[in-house]
Amino acid sequence: MKRMLSGLLAFVLAVPPLLGSVQRSDANTIACGQVYTVGRGDTLSGISLRSYGSLLYQPIYTANVDTIGTNPDRIQVGQRLTIPCLTPTTAAADQIAPVEGQLIFTFNKASAPPFIINSGIVDKYLAEIAEVTDGRVTFVDPDVMNRDHAAQLGLVTSGQVDGAYVLNSHLAASHPLLQLPMEPMFGGSAEQTAVSLWRLHARYFAETNYFDDAKLLGFISSPAAHIWRDGAVPVTADEGIADKNQYEVPYFSGLDTRGPAKMRAEVAAWAANYGAQNDEPPTFFLAHGAAIALGIWDETSSVEVMEVDNGLYTPTFSVVLSNEAWAKISPADQEAILEVSGEALANRSAAWDAFDNSFRSRMLDLGLVFEKAGKPLLNDLFLSSLDDLKVWSASAERLGIPANEALKFYLTNLHSLKDRLIYRAPEVDVEQHPFVTGDL
Repeated sequence: MKRMLSGLLAFVLAVPPLLGSVQRSDANTIACGQVYTVGRGDTLSGISLRSYGSLLYQPIYTANVDTIGTNPDRIQVGQRLTIPCLTPTTAAADQIAPVEGQLIFTFNKASAPPFIINSGIVDKYLAEIAEVTDGRVTFVDPDVMNRDHAAQLGLVTSGQVDGAYVLNSHLAASHPLLQLPMEPMFGGSAEQTAVSLWRLHARYFAETNYFDDAKLLGFISSPAAHIWRDGAVPVTADEGIADKNQYEVPYFSGLDTRGPAKMRAEVAAWAANYGAQNDEPPTFFLAHGAAIALGIWDETSSVEVMEVDNGLYTPTFSVVLSNEAWAKISPADQEAILEVSGEALANRSAAWDAFDNSFRSRMLDLGLVFEKAGKPLLNDLFLSSLDDLKVWSASAERLGIPANEALKFYLTNLHSLKDRLIYRAPEVDVEQHPFVTGDL
């Protein structure tokens, strides 16, 4: 099973008018913005590699789903495929028209260009910064892109690049306050989580200098992870499900850099070995897009999803600029950048929601069994998070932050933004969380 998203063109890429037809040839590259005729031996991954230098074929599949059909592995000789151009946001320094007082900064992107965090969020954000500063602050790619998510903050603080987005789970030791959405029931939709985390930062964290090693411009979030397991082994409230994830944050362990085909092969090999050594099938905590891209589920499998409103965990990212780079920007341009950062940047995470929910819609159409976590399981998840939340609270108190007040503020924001969570069980109410009621 190798499904990709449909109907999300507006969020993922910009498709220009067709410029003619390009026939298959021995050339190594395929120009975007044109029509390519499929030849013998072609695959979408191969076409993507020749078009974008990446095996991530989502943009091409998205633009041609009506032609290709539901299986991106089954393209046919003679099919005419639109090769969309990705939204242009960066350029080589010598290609940028000179602007008086112009600053050109490098921004490292730890995912491949077509991945949703780049094509749907970061690229558009960096382009907006150039626009609001009238071209005085512009971003380009570094000569060599570093794809190691754990290295991103170090790249910025060491001066190797000027900016990056940092997966917050890699900052658990240095920035424990950013780990809140990784607790059960403390996330939600991508937009809901990013906005709530930014509001928490603005209200309680900003004055503590807890992120003084770089200029924090905002947060991005992925959608929350749910529980995926063979339907023959139903999830129960008393099994300690929060400790059973078999696959860590799969978006950021290769899927976003090496592509779904490579990761599907690795997961299949791992699952076969797991099955030989264990009586029960593995449990995965995944967003919908990861589950379908990694082959965890297809329409012939018995795997089901237990959707947990507000999620098992919700990965988030910090968008940062080096302190040195920020100091070079004029006060007027700093103010303009801040206007499109913070909560405005968090709102851009809605593109990731749309991306993930397109997978969910396709799965529903193909017959995936969706179950909603009931109150007994939700209560179990609440309780499983308490020890970590006490550690979080201690970290906050050491910085002079009233921890329970801050937690209630964060959860109240999650609840107030619940309409931005596209799927949600109406009976689940964040206000019943023990940190809100005080029943600890």
